[in-house]
This record gives sequence, C-alpha cells and structure tokens, in this order.
Amino acid sequence: MPARALLNGEPAEGQALLDRSCQYGDGLFETIAVRSGRPCLWSRHVDRLLSGCDRLGIAAPDPDLLLAEAGELVAGRQTAVLKIVISSGPSQRGYARDPNARVTRWLRCDDQAERPAGTDEPLLAQECRTRLGSQPLLAGIKHLNRLEQVLASRELQTGRQEGILCNQQGRPVEGIACNILLRFDDHYLTPPLRDAGVAGTVRQLVIDKQELLDLPLRIQDTQMDALYRAEGLFMMSSLRGIQPVAKLGEHAYPLTRRPDDLGVLHDACFTFGGEPACAD
Repeated sequence: MPARALLNGEPAEGQALLDRSCQYGDGLFETIAVRSGRPCLWSRHVDRLLSGCDRLGIAAPDPDLLLAEAGELVAGRQTAVLKIVISSGPSQRGYARDPNARVTRWLRCDDQAERPAGTDEPLLAQECRTRLGSQPLLAGIKHLNRLEQVLASRELQTGRQEGILCNQQGRPVEGIACNILLRFDDHYLTPPLRDAGVAGTVRQLVIDKQELLDLPLRIQDTQMDALYRAEGLFMMSSLRGIQPVAKLGEHAYPLTRRPDDLGVLHDACFTFGGEPACAD
C-alpha cells in the first residue's frame, strides 16, 4: 500500500515530510540583509555556511551557484531579507542519512516588513531563564535546531525586543537572535562561543576589524553582573547591524547611542563586501 499523508486533517503530498530538515533539523541556514539589490556581508555568510556544511558532513553548495540564485531573487529590492536553507536531503525513518540523497537547497527573499534594520532606536532587552545547552560540536554554526531560541522568545515581555541567553553555568553567551558586545571604560568585550552560540557575521566583522575600534576588544567569559556594570550593551546581527540597548530589565545604560567607531563597522554591515569605508 502506498504512503499517505494528512496536512491539518486534509489529504496532502507528504514528500516534504521526508526531508531531514523537517524530520530532524539536519541542516543549516543563513539570514541575510539585502540593500539596493545586493546581499550584504555575502562572503561572510557563505563562508559560515560552507564551514557548517563541513562540520555536519553535508555536501556544500557551489558558492557561484548560490550567488547567481541569490542575485535573481534580490534584484530590484531596496530593503529585503534573503534566507538560505541547506538540508542534508530526504530520507526514510531513522537518524542515519541516505548516502545517495541529494542535498536540498532553498532560497527565499521577502521585502522587509518590519522597521528598517540598523535603526538607531535603542532596544529594550531582558534576561531569559532559558539556558543554552553545551555542545562544542555545534557551537558557532547556524544549524536548524533553534528550540532554545523559540523557548526564550516566549519569555519576552511586551515591548522587549531581545533577551540575554546564558550557558549552563550562568555566563552570558548571546542574545536570542544576535551576539552581544559590551563597552567598558577601557575595553570592549564579547563572550567566546566554545560550547554554545552562533558565530554571527557581524560579530566576526568586529573581531576581524578590531583595529578600527577606539578601545581594545577582549573575547572572554564574563558574569551576568558585568552586563549591568558596562557603559553600553550592543546587539550584533546581520539584520540589525550593531544596535545599542537602552535597558536590560530595569537597568538603564549611560550609553544608548552607537559610538563613531562602531558606527563605521555598522555601516559596513549593510554592504555587499562588508569593508568599512575608512579601511579602503
């Protein structure tokens, strides 16, 4: 007897259910800002995607093919969001992959409905009770398993746009959909991503171009109380760039604007090549 499927109680084509992205979250994704018909930070997104494919043992897509397909979707769009999803492909029941399965590749581009990314309006954030699990094999890559972020998003109070996620030891690692950057009197700090977290493209841009910062950058563990002692807290993501936080819970930050050094890097986030203007 052939396989049958129901979707919300109605007969449906069940082929999509066989894809391992649907069954197990066995894949990767990239969310990319689009400005003036071009995908921003393109090489950084592709490099992370290819690295994730290598770590998960998924055949990597051809970067030239990805760029051609992306170009077709983003052409003519001024402010949009491009999403790329790579799956290890279809398989029947069981966790083992089908060695003959063809990798699945999706690209989708939508005009950005929400307020333009990178606005200077400071965010309101809160601590989240949800803790990130420890898994060094997955730390850094943007895999499709995002239930921790889904649970943390449910915690957000009305009016709060972001939340701080800690590891099992209670040390802050990242935001729900961003990396975090702290500014103190004499240095910047962003937490390491040894056991959890996503190595964001903007975070990596800041690390690679840290010579443009007014203060030294430290990549080191910290405690939650350090977030309340910092002069400023910034959220870094491909859609937001580098955005200041006005409040964490009821704590108000003295610095709620983007300093000039971060402004240069922020502007670079919304270009195809991701090169700061002053670095030409």
